[in-house]
Amino acid sequence: MVKKWILVPFGGVVVAVFAAFVLWPRAGGDSFAVPDRVCSDAFAGDEIMPLLRDGRGKFESNIIRGFPGSRENSSSGPVCELGVKGRSVAFRVEYPSYREDLQELKKERAYVAQLGSAYGGYNEISGTMILEIPCPTRENSENSLFLNVGASMAREGERGGRAKLADLTGYAARTLARKVYKCEGADELPEGPVVIMKGEGRR
Repeated sequence: MVKKWILVPFGGVVVAVFAAFVLWPRAGGDSFAVPDRVCSDAFAGDEIMPLLRDGRGKFESNIIRGFPGSRENSSSGPVCELGVKGRSVAFRVEYPSYREDLQELKKERAYVAQLGSAYGGYNEISGTMILEIPCPTRENSENSLFLNVGASMAREGERGGRAKLADLTGYAARTLARKVYKCEGADELPEGPVVIMKGEGRR
């Protein structure tokens, strides 16, 4: 399970990265503008904006390891960090990946996240959501695309933060699976937000 190291705690490295990112000193006034396209043109800026509202200063973007990657260039853990002072959003992908059985996941996790055939978990303490999206290859029909999305608004428990993160994660999952990694069956991912359900575990 090559992705385990980034979930210490659940999504911990990504959370630590974007938490530090948002605290970097920034110049500028109290307003900011998000570009039409962000994360190497993978996502629409309008989809990110709800989780950056009430931030201040200059909009910053940081791309690590060629985010978003692709089947042809599956470098380990491409990351995209976006932020203004007081607000941040971060994405990490990994392909190929391995996903746990859904029933086992429900037993382990406090919250389970699901979007059609894609599923994973939500951690309200770190404000991160993960999804394992089916993305098979000829060599391995069980391969999946791992997506980790975190937002400071969700981590800080602000009103509407979790719902906005669920919306953004659903959008990011569909976009990456359909347009970047071109996963078989990606068109069947439903529109709308990721559904968050109570699990039986504590993680």
